[in-house]
Amino acid sequence: MTQIRRGVLALVLTVVAGTAWAAGSGGACVCGREHSDRRLFRADDATDRRHYPPPRVADMKHARVELSIADMNVPELHGTCSLTMAPISEPMSTLRLDAKSMRIESVSCEGFEVSSEHDGRAMTVTFTPPVPAGQDVTLVTRYEVSDPMYGLIWTPESPEWPGRAAQIHTQGEPETNSYWFPCHDSPNEKLTTEVLVTLPAGFLVSSNGRLVSHETSVRTVEGAGGSMQMKPAETWHWAQDKPHAAYLVSVVIGAFDVVDVGTPTLSMPVYVPPGRGGDVPATFGRTKDMVEFFGKVLDEPYPWDRYAQLSVWNFGWGGMENTSCTTLYDTVVNTPDAVVDHDQHGLIAHELAHQWFGDLVTCNSWDHIWLNEGLTTFMNTLWLENRDGKDEYLAAFRGTYDGLIASDKPDAPASQPMVSNIYDHPWENFRRPANPYGKGSSIAHMLRVRLGDAVFFKGLATYLDRRRYQTAETSDLRRAFEEVSGESLEQFFAQWCDRTGVPDVKVTADWDQASGQLRVKATQLQNIDPDNPAFEFDLPMVVRCVGTDVALSLPVTQREVEASFALPAAPEWIALDPELGVLGKLSIDQSEAANLALAEDGPTAAAKTQGLRGLASAGAEATTVALSEMARDAGQSVSLRVEAVKALGRRGAMTDLRSMLSASLDRWEVREAVVNEVAGIPSRAEYAGNEEIASNVAEQLAEAAKADKSLKVRCAAVRGLGRLKAAPYRRLIESKLAEGSQSEGMRNAAVDALVSFDDAAALQSVMTLTRRGLDSRLRANATAATATLGKHGTDAALTRLVELLGDREGRVRRAAGDGLVTLKDPRGLEAIEKAIAASRAREWTDELQGWASQLRK
Repeated sequence: MTQIRRGVLALVLTVVAGTAWAAGSGGACVCGREHSDRRLFRADDATDRRHYPPPRVADMKHARVELSIADMNVPELHGTCSLTMAPISEPMSTLRLDAKSMRIESVSCEGFEVSSEHDGRAMTVTFTPPVPAGQDVTLVTRYEVSDPMYGLIWTPESPEWPGRAAQIHTQGEPETNSYWFPCHDSPNEKLTTEVLVTLPAGFLVSSNGRLVSHETSVRTVEGAGGSMQMKPAETWHWAQDKPHAAYLVSVVIGAFDVVDVGTPTLSMPVYVPPGRGGDVPATFGRTKDMVEFFGKVLDEPYPWDRYAQLSVWNFGWGGMENTSCTTLYDTVVNTPDAVVDHDQHGLIAHELAHQWFGDLVTCNSWDHIWLNEGLTTFMNTLWLENRDGKDEYLAAFRGTYDGLIASDKPDAPASQPMVSNIYDHPWENFRRPANPYGKGSSIAHMLRVRLGDAVFFKGLATYLDRRRYQTAETSDLRRAFEEVSGESLEQFFAQWCDRTGVPDVKVTADWDQASGQLRVKATQLQNIDPDNPAFEFDLPMVVRCVGTDVALSLPVTQREVEASFALPAAPEWIALDPELGVLGKLSIDQSEAANLALAEDGPTAAAKTQGLRGLASAGAEATTVALSEMARDAGQSVSLRVEAVKALGRRGAMTDLRSMLSASLDRWEVREAVVNEVAGIPSRAEYAGNEEIASNVAEQLAEAAKADKSLKVRCAAVRGLGRLKAAPYRRLIESKLAEGSQSEGMRNAAVDALVSFDDAAALQSVMTLTRRGLDSRLRANATAATATLGKHGTDAALTRLVELLGDREGRVRRAAGDGLVTLKDPRGLEAIEKAIAASRAREWTDELQGWASQLRK
């Protein structure tokens, strides 16, 4: 699954996102508790916080789920779940199934007397006599579901969205499909499924696998005043005949344009809002190329009957990899003018890769979620390499490493490693500082560098072969790589998976002309103590000597190590870890000339980036000119050009940056970087208080905000005007609040800019965008802004946040809860406590209690 925040992927997808890993996927966990809490027992009741896979009393073989919907605008349905199973090792007298917030009408099992108890979260069934071990039985549960907060997201028609048909989509990860059908709602069980939906005519229904039948009928329904009426109905029957986890079962119902971008042998339908079918090829047209590429590199053909992608309203994340049918957020399909700067390939490739990693092979428990998310994040970055070349692949991982360096600190026992079963809610595993998206993908990349492509991809293929249609833990992946490589990888996996932090290594190098020796010392600067030992790895280096590159390797086994290397001449520059084979912060002091030479002629894009980042401080004018030329050079990779722009910004090269802002640079990514750096010029110490420079910069940004052909550049310019608090252009910023654009990018930028003004007028402006009828991400951003600016009108802000705490859109509800914490008004606590008392879902109660706890502090 991919997380998106205000249009930024929660992984490093488009380079993510989600996530990308923009991502960061950091932030507070869904339940509002600190995700770094490593206590084994809860402070309030001393219960164990460690989670283990629930027992499999019976082998769940098949689920047939029949849903009957009378009216798509009334969020109620009747269901029948026929669950075929066989006790595994001994006669089964009782069975526990997850069944959340539903009303159980009846339970039966042919050949057995059954009784059931239901506590609102789970159903316990008693069989008389006990079911013999190995005997297949089918448990039939009839039930009613009424507008659940999780699992099945119902979006009725509404006057705020005129002309938008009612819609339903499900979201099962991590454990919420049990809100709409009883099941063993944990990833450690797999079964085949079929879904039948009977509903009023005129809607499309999608589910997993293949369409068995689609039939029309007439049924009797209750009309106005209780009268019975005959209405046309349709029944859609889908079958998934290969086993998958319960959380991957999907139903999507609505009105769509459907465009198939597949091949003669594999259907790949894309479902988008009515009227948007013509935009599908530009966004999704290369899906079939991704399927072919992944199947080839993994030596595993696409494993399912079709591959559908469905864009739905009110989707809480970026994408969800349901087996054979991915769900995506509502504005994923690009408008024609957004194709130039809104690349969805990272998201599309990520969710597609899940069909292998996550669906074909599924993590056995949530503490191993990196096997799903980390490996797919690696695969979507691999797609970028295939499409754009190795420079952009390494640039993506450089960005991922930067995020982990900032967030993943070696501070055990205070924080949790990536693989840990200590948590209060499964969502915490997705959002740790040791993030399973970024850190997991980095582990895969490090293994690729260590083992080489042939062995590495053979290891992935072996893992898939061994565990296909089954579940897996981290040790299964390790054993697959050990089998094909002959290496012992326990220390590697223990270091990167089972402990927190990444190394921070300072390298010094001294050349001894007399002996012809280069003396290299590496010192680990991060926290080192008994709970956080020094990292162990081999540090690769490339040294340029008289035009020849010499590869060196320094074994790092403790806090500080030294070694000497014989070289033919003094080094011209030293590149640290040019293939990014070590996740960590690596630094070395070199002369400006050495860094410039490395930036221009390093062995890899990562090495060139090291050189560019070494040019952060003011220096020779010739170096500034060279950086400016690199930034303008269309022959350079885009990522290096962006790094050159950032280097100019750090050097305070105002004239060069402003001249580039006036130029017609070919790539939007470079222009966006220029805008961001130019916007920061007036805040530099040497220009503080210089109103003329601030005015000139604001004028240039305003022109970019109005005229640049890239939406993302225009948005960056609007945010830049906000950073400057450019009062003469406030009207321009406010006008952007009414400017619709791809994923509401411009309105979000205007909200961010107005927050920078930090006044009562800004509060009133942003509050208008919390209303229903707008994009859920825009509403959530405006809700957060309302809280930030709430000190300028506490009563109005509080009233609105309390209203939004009950909104139908989950993203908005969460923003309102966070906002009440930001506002710090005691009346917010009262509102949250009332919501706790009225809550219909434990997940929502957990979130509310987290906010209440923060406010009480």
